Amino acid sequence: MSLITRHAFARARLIEELADAAAKRGYEVSDDPGVTELADGLAQAVDRLQADRDGRAAAASHLGTAVERLRAVARLGGLLPLIVCHHLRRALQHEQSARLKVEQSALPVT
Repeated sequence: MSLITRHAFARARLIEELADAAAKRGYEVSDDPGVTELADGLAQAVDRLQADRDGRAAAASHLGTAVERLRAVARLGGLLPLIVCHHLRRALQHEQSARLKVEQSALPVT
């Protein structure tokens, strides 16, 4: 399998994982979402987290960084597949960090 083919598969898998994450955050994801569409959906989640008064600023910050990474991927388009995959991986990592922050803020303080 060529390097380009491996990166195409990696890109598709990362976009699928980000689409699942956006869907879990209440965004209605189409069957074949684009990167810009995913960024828009996660940006809506950032707005909701920032409006929430339950101390979820850290989660909003992580998710905002994920949105920035997705917008960078959208600007790159099909150019530089290694860098695109890097941005997608980092976006997914920031989304996962945001999810952990939300879960931690929901835990009762003992």
